[in-house]
Amino acid sequence: MKFCLFSLALYILVSCSHSKDRSRQVHFPFAEELLSKVQKNNGRSPAAFNPGIELTEKSVRRIYFSSLYQQFITLGHLLNRAPDIYSCPQFHHDKMEKDTRAISGMSFFRPVKVGHDGLPFFPELAFNQDFSMNDYHDSLKEEVEILCEEGVSDNFYKFDNLVTHYSHRSSFHLNPSAMNSVLKIPVFANFYLLKMLEVPGLVLTAPEEKILFQLTRTHWFESYVLEASRIRNNIIKNKTVGK
Repeated sequence: MKFCLFSLALYILVSCSHSKDRSRQVHFPFAEELLSKVQKNNGRSPAAFNPGIELTEKSVRRIYFSSLYQQFITLGHLLNRAPDIYSCPQFHHDKMEKDTRAISGMSFFRPVKVGHDGLPFFPELAFNQDFSMNDYHDSLKEEVEILCEEGVSDNFYKFDNLVTHYSHRSSFHLNPSAMNSVLKIPVFANFYLLKMLEVPGLVLTAPEEKILFQLTRTHWFESYVLEASRIRNNIIKNKTVGK
């Protein structure tokens, strides 16, 4: 019975409520054993579920938009694509704030060939000819445009549900299925993808992302990404040395 209720909760968390948002879902890989270890370590700490929310003048909607828009700009920079969003009546100030700090120059990342054991640490391998990283960037642009015009989106509602209904539930944060759930929310998926790519010389973190983790109490997710990034870098170094 408890499993059924938890499954229903996850369904509600990731369900859609805004028909115009049509972003394609990408199933990013992750290392289940590492996730389990990180969740247990975070669960042992009383501070893991302490709100600890920083004082901020921004609403949950503004925090979500600012994070998503910064990630959209950053990914576009990696792909050598301009933002091309010129009007944002719902979040004009937040957009202008990000635009004034826009990344200049060009930056590229090179795909790395890895063995089967390393696949969970290379989320970019989830993309293919049917749905490329450029297609994914287009889907982010679509959501940003919806947010700019209407102020909310399907994915924002998922994030808001996480903040409102699940952030305080240790049963959610300690369940491996939580990773699948949060990765269905773009601000988390983008943080994961961009942090794992970690192109030298490019600042990938939006200031609002720290508040995202505090609002949702998903410190385990941030810890997982940081540790997975370290393991990924070691895999790349070992391949380079072995050549």
